[in-house]
Amino acid sequence: MIPDFYEAWRQETDRQMTLDRQEAERRQKRELIDDMIRYVGIPLLVAAALIAPTVCQAVFGC
Repeated sequence: MIPDFYEAWRQETDRQMTLDRQEAERRQKRELIDDMIRYVGIPLLVAAALIAPTVCQAVFGC
């Protein structure tokens, strides 16, 4: 009885630890992507907005 209970408890504990580890990895990847967007994407967007009038003028002769 006790060994069966312990085995079931141990399997459940291992499964929960695995799920927690996978969730932590997913969270870390999500944070990395958010950081990349924040530190690369936003400056590129600002640069594109600043350069847009020059490009419009050069291409279309506005």
